[in-house]
Amino acid sequence: MIVTISRQSATNGDLIAHLVSERLDLPVYDHQVVEEVGRRLQIDPDLVTHFDETAMNPVESVLWEWRSSMNEDIYARHMRQALLRIARENKAVIIGHGANFIIRTPDTLSVRIVAPKELRIAMYRAGEGVGQEDAMRWIEEQDKHRKRFIEKRFKRDVDDPLAYDLVINLSGLTPEMAADLIAEAARMRHAAHFAVDADATMPQYIEILAHHRSTHHASVGSVLRKRT
Repeated sequence: MIVTISRQSATNGDLIAHLVSERLDLPVYDHQVVEEVGRRLQIDPDLVTHFDETAMNPVESVLWEWRSSMNEDIYARHMRQALLRIARENKAVIIGHGANFIIRTPDTLSVRIVAPKELRIAMYRAGEGVGQEDAMRWIEEQDKHRKRFIEKRFKRDVDDPLAYDLVINLSGLTPEMAADLIAEAARMRHAAHFAVDADATMPQYIEILAHHRSTHHASVGSVLRKRT
């Protein structure tokens, strides 16, 4: 069972991920993935961090490559390998790093956590003690960096709901409620025992949906017959 958690900035995504890990008894991977990449490249993980969830401009990329003997392609390759190694263990809650675009198995639940910008600003201000404008500026910059990172690395839109199995809006949910929903969805997906091959899984989805549709129609027909 693997849960990948993508999150908008200032949505308590890290807290929710740790709450999910407690409910499912799974280890959490966030900065640990960056540290793994650093070990693979035998360089300071702090240098790796500058490539993480950020799309550099060409000048920045050249400077960091000169300083660290690493470029974005090398980083991406080793990050992918690190995430796939974690996936092979099939026991993890992974925060960010575009993991949902790399690990796509029937036993993986991909989650996106979002919230209205006003709520995110309020949460960031409460946590960091900054003003309205500073909070708004930080959130917009973080959103821009993550969006560019996903577009550049995976050619996808981070805000596309079809990239996730479950999108949770925190406007009416506490972190604990969100964690409960994610954990339950992960358990249900794990219990479904879909095929490992995603292509082989599709007929199972279709069969299940068709069964539920026919059952629903039969139930509605029974109710209507009783009324008449």
